[in-house]
Amino acid sequence: MRKIFFCLILLVTLIPVIAFGSDHSSLIKKNSKSLVKLYKYLHSHPELSRQEKKTSKKMAVELEKAGFEVTENIGGYGVVGVYKNGDGPVVMVRTDMDALPIKEETGLPYASKVKAVDEKDKKVSVMHACGHDMHMTVFIGTARLLMKLNNQWKGTLVMVAQPSEENIGGAKAMIEDGLFKRFPHPDYALALHVMPMPSVMVSYKEGYMFAGSSSVDITVRGIGGHGAYPHGSKDPIVLSASMIEAFQTIISRETDSKEPAVITVGSIHGGTARNIIPEEVKMALTIRAYPDKLLDTLVKSVKRVAEGTAIASGFPKDRMPVFTEVVRCPSVYNDPKLTRRIVKAFKKNVPQLFKSDRIIASEDFAHYRFVEPKFPTVIFGIGVYKMETFVEAQKKGTFPPAMHNPKFGPDDVKTTIKTGVNAMSTALFELLGK
Repeated sequence: MRKIFFCLILLVTLIPVIAFGSDHSSLIKKNSKSLVKLYKYLHSHPELSRQEKKTSKKMAVELEKAGFEVTENIGGYGVVGVYKNGDGPVVMVRTDMDALPIKEETGLPYASKVKAVDEKDKKVSVMHACGHDMHMTVFIGTARLLMKLNNQWKGTLVMVAQPSEENIGGAKAMIEDGLFKRFPHPDYALALHVMPMPSVMVSYKEGYMFAGSSSVDITVRGIGGHGAYPHGSKDPIVLSASMIEAFQTIISRETDSKEPAVITVGSIHGGTARNIIPEEVKMALTIRAYPDKLLDTLVKSVKRVAEGTAIASGFPKDRMPVFTEVVRCPSVYNDPKLTRRIVKAFKKNVPQLFKSDRIIASEDFAHYRFVEPKFPTVIFGIGVYKMETFVEAQKKGTFPPAMHNPKFGPDDVKTTIKTGVNAMSTALFELLGK
């Protein structure tokens, strides 16, 4: 698969650049220096989910400077900028703003040194390890470009800077706070996401692109006792091990092998000493699939298997596992008709296009496709690495660091910004053009 992907990369790099227009290209180039400066500022000043106070203010100020009518504090620290430019479609562009509790190890001169207190009152290092700093930079670059060329399009542009994407809460919070009642209701919604591929590339996918996910906590309750006398207890550690093994058969024996799905136990904690059988074990799981119906089935199956394994192990009814679904995010589904329309526009102006596979990670941009009345949504990818960085990694049989990695960071910031602004503005001119 790596060799196939590598060959495709080399192939697309041979496609010639097609000029969009002198105004468009020159404005992107003119804004490049200030956008790189903005990116480095955002990268150096990350904020955790639900703490994006300074970041949201920065987005509000930049949108106001560009000429948008701005409203702050929507669904927390959400920001909405609106610009009405005559009769035409309403198009929403969304960026996310939050960072992750990761200590940065990129070695960049503008690397984050920020520490913050998380929701559990724990002091943690903070890093933009998922590219939201780049998303915001492209977002502002696009806003500036569309305003400078407002004589070339008609309609309403709604720029949405969303908090709390990483904990899958920001989109719902903004929707519940009246995002689509207080502001123009979109005819289309667009977003982008960085990808660990060459910075000249744009990726797209019709239909399912990001998986739906469910975060589940299970408390396995036992009867404690002395490690030397296990027959006098009910061991939740042994039961937990049995559950984890059984969960995997849900994937291997209960789901269609042609449909990707994942059940991962990412955290398990129990016990205090080697000779004590504890009262309980706590597990944290992530469950992922593409069709929403399959995700729902998997969640129910995990609950069934957990309880069934406890019953089969002879645990009393009052010590059954406690199952809690903490949060669920639906899958991101790119409207096929809108995707094809945008890709057709990309082919005139974006020189390196790549048709992506589905991505098993989740993105809470998914929530916008359920808003009534419904409107089509599309999210696409932009690369972040120099071609030589990617090629060197391929020679070693691997890829450059991907998102959520402490070493993740674009090494071709200027080109990535140019690619992102070019792609997003191309899509907007297609939808809003006269």
